[in-house]
Amino acid sequence: MQQFSGASAESIRPLRPIAEVDMHKACAVLMLVLFVTQCLGQRTGHETVTISGCLMNTNGRFKLITQGQTYVLKGHQNELFSYNGMLVEVTGPVEAAKSHSPGMPMILHVTSVKKLAETCS
Repeated sequence: MQQFSGASAESIRPLRPIAEVDMHKACAVLMLVLFVTQCLGQRTGHETVTISGCLMNTNGRFKLITQGQTYVLKGHQNELFSYNGMLVEVTGPVEAAKSHSPGMPMILHVTSVKKLAETCS
């Protein structure tokens, strides 16, 4: 019978079970996903606002027109169709433009829409 040299029975550690290794990997992946999700959720330069104005659809692009500003609306496209031509209140984060000039539309990411009146007048 052949003996192994250099390693005693006490120095040989048992391997960790595969399930334990997989659990550690799964926890590490979950932590990474949660971290990335949290980072992406904190968009810098985005301020949530509620704005009232006239919702207009032009060639499938929705705009909210107010007294002093026009907003290009992103998201909730199917819902916005039912409010076309109405006075609405829109809530969502507005992208802070790097070089915003007066008259240029700002982008508003719609989180909710509420009808205020059937017409804009």
